[in-house]
Amino acid sequence: MTNDLLARLADLDAAPRRTPTAQETDREETLLRSILDDTERPGRPAGAVFRRPLVRRLSFTAAGALAAGLALVAVNGGLPGGSSGPLSSSELAAWTGTAKSMDVVAARGSAAGKWCLDATDSNGTGTEPVISNADLRGKVASMIVTRGGRSAYCLAGSDGGISMGISAARQQPDGHIEVDTLGARGSGDQELNYVIGWAGSDVRGITVRDHGHTTEAMVQDGRFTAWWPDGNPDGLLTGTFTLHLADGSTHTVKGAGLLG
Repeated sequence: MTNDLLARLADLDAAPRRTPTAQETDREETLLRSILDDTERPGRPAGAVFRRPLVRRLSFTAAGALAAGLALVAVNGGLPGGSSGPLSSSELAAWTGTAKSMDVVAARGSAAGKWCLDATDSNGTGTEPVISNADLRGKVASMIVTRGGRSAYCLAGSDGGISMGISAARQQPDGHIEVDTLGARGSGDQELNYVIGWAGSDVRGITVRDHGHTTEAMVQDGRFTAWWPDGNPDGLLTGTFTLHLADGSTHTVKGAGLLG
């Protein structure tokens, strides 16, 4: 084979390396979720049922999510790896492990609530929102906003925050929880972690212990949400989840087990 022909073949094989676009990354995550949803291992013992969650971090951007048809809608502030985050260091310093529940009226009327409602209607559709799991930890409110069958989890302070798409609600057996998504945002004293999932109807509370923080999750309408500052910068769980059930019993699951 001549040197000229070898050079041509080498040119054909040498596909240029490039970083995947946000749309390609989001499409891959959507495909991964569909695969994981179809491959849950049966017969797992009692306590809590988990599938490998997606860690939503740098791969999600507003433009890429919209192109892929996801409900991720807004990010305000720095991204992981930078020197800032979506919430200020003073807002994170005021974080409380036990949240104050907010009713829908209070959530709508707060500065954080208004930001979340605007963020989840970025296309200006005007679809009436349904708010759930609204709570206040210090200066930061969090809530789930559902519009037209699509849901987003929102964290916001007085000047903005972050909103990300989450899956539709899923009914769980009694005594079980399932993680939908978890991750991290920001860095340094502006880094925070979050986890969102579903809970059986008899789950009255969930205590998340991670990186020295104890967080009482907000549990409402079969969903649970929790967030805390200064956790794992990769958004991974290294502590435990303790389920508090209606019959007074508790069950604890190691966070590492949630990641399969």
